[in-house]
Amino acid sequence: MPGAGKTTVALANFALQRARGEVSRLLVVGPIAAFEAWKTDAAACFDSSPMISVHLGSNSAISQRTDILLTNYNRVASDYERIRSFVASGPTHLILDEAHRMKRGEAGVHGRAVLDLAYVARRRDILTGTPTPQGAFDLVALMRFLYPGQDRSILPPSTYDESASREAEVVQAAGQAIGKYFVRTRKADLEIPEPEWNVVRRPMGAIQAAIYDALKGRYRGEFELPKDSRRNFDRLGRVVMYLLEAAVNPALLTAGSDVADETGFVHPPIELDGSEPLSRLLENYAQFETPWKYEYVREAVAAAARSGRKILVWTTFVRNIRVLAEELSAYNPAIVHGGVPAEDAVAAGQTSRESELNRFRYSPDCTVLLANPAAAGEGISLHHWCHEAIYLDRTFNAGHFLQSQDRIHRLGLEPETVTRFTLLVSEESIDDFVDERLREKVAVLSQLMNDPGLVRVALPESDQYHDVPAVESDDMSAVAYHLVGR
Repeated sequence: MPGAGKTTVALANFALQRARGEVSRLLVVGPIAAFEAWKTDAAACFDSSPMISVHLGSNSAISQRTDILLTNYNRVASDYERIRSFVASGPTHLILDEAHRMKRGEAGVHGRAVLDLAYVARRRDILTGTPTPQGAFDLVALMRFLYPGQDRSILPPSTYDESASREAEVVQAAGQAIGKYFVRTRKADLEIPEPEWNVVRRPMGAIQAAIYDALKGRYRGEFELPKDSRRNFDRLGRVVMYLLEAAVNPALLTAGSDVADETGFVHPPIELDGSEPLSRLLENYAQFETPWKYEYVREAVAAAARSGRKILVWTTFVRNIRVLAEELSAYNPAIVHGGVPAEDAVAAGQTSRESELNRFRYSPDCTVLLANPAAAGEGISLHHWCHEAIYLDRTFNAGHFLQSQDRIHRLGLEPETVTRFTLLVSEESIDDFVDERLREKVAVLSQLMNDPGLVRVALPESDQYHDVPAVESDDMSAVAYHLVGR
């Protein structure tokens, strides 16, 4: 479970293995955002502080005197030979933090690199609060890392059928198979007070709704294309990005992705010839209408400032962060996204993620943190300073959604603390279909992990606003239903 003290337990396990002479060093592969927690917890857990080094890539030195080496998935893949040499040159304990990031396994560059490292490590462990964000198939790569060459003797054959990854029988069989291979601490066991959920559904403004309808009409035919080719799937992925943007702020459509957006969200500006209705609607949108979600966030931040509270705003798109940063400038917003470098890689005079997070934590003039889950959804603790979060938008990525919640809802909260989450949903838009698909994925994770309380804690009560048929298990089927009705 995120926020349940996994880092501390992992360090204790490393200390035990080292005392027994089983290992001599620790390599942690995880998101950059989690490095701060490893450094802080290591300093607090050991009488004599271990030598901690951060691997910055192929141009950085790796001292053989290092006790704990921190690196991320990208850097392992790009500097694999040196990392492998470090692991092989001494008995090394290898830990994957937020291990769901390598769920693609051999099909992904990052997954392939860490799977190869598994063969030279003396001991392997994984840490993740969301091991199966898409379904049972996500377990395959994790088991291949933990037990190289033995995964098929552990997992039932049905687990390897990705198209059936969320079917009830497959989930049940996989859950039973992995029961003895993991330890999960549930939030109910930690006595963390349950959060309050507020789902705000409002109609889009007249111009925004017209733009959205025009967008649906334009791309309806795209979902008649076969999805088996990489090119067609990428095209459909861009359509999803456009729909998500239009449900928040149609002005984003003509800009395309920001240079700081995560790789998975990169997309070009929408192509317009200047004569179609969509072009005319977009041309002057910002002059005539303000997106209702922006207005809601502005009012919520102002109210928080008046009462001395801090508030966290999540959004997928960096361009939303940039626009809101200007609109909320009076509240000195802190900003964390993929374009804000970590402390270890920051240039002189440049703002770092850590400095922005600390400004949000400790500066009374900084009322709001604007962040995207891809960059700040893991490894960060804000629960002592902030108890309210707003989701401007969400994607189909259940891992991002669950992990982001636990930045402010985690171990250490006082029993009387009320944590509030607000979901902003544009009516008759892709937002509703994202919501339903996330519910399905969280329910599957709950069953796999034998944690019924996960659904209750991680999702608001459903009001059955949309009855999306479970025709297929992939997310594109939900989008297709939204566009073409089947």
